[in-house]
Amino acid sequence: MMPKGVEHKKYPNISELIRKKEEHRRFLASLSFEEKIEIVFKLKERRDFIKTGKVVKKV
Repeated sequence: MMPKGVEHKKYPNISELIRKKEEHRRFLASLSFEEKIEIVFKLKERRDFIKTGKVVKKV
């Protein structure tokens, strides 16, 4: 029961968002170690691009 004069906040339903996040976590967990390392390198390239604005060349 809410005190008089206090409104109850309505929050958006985030159950679909949580479901998709869990699905993505399971997908990432199913990847091999090599695939996970490849993702890390791609993220590093993105970070470097964002920091410098220049395309990072693979060596």
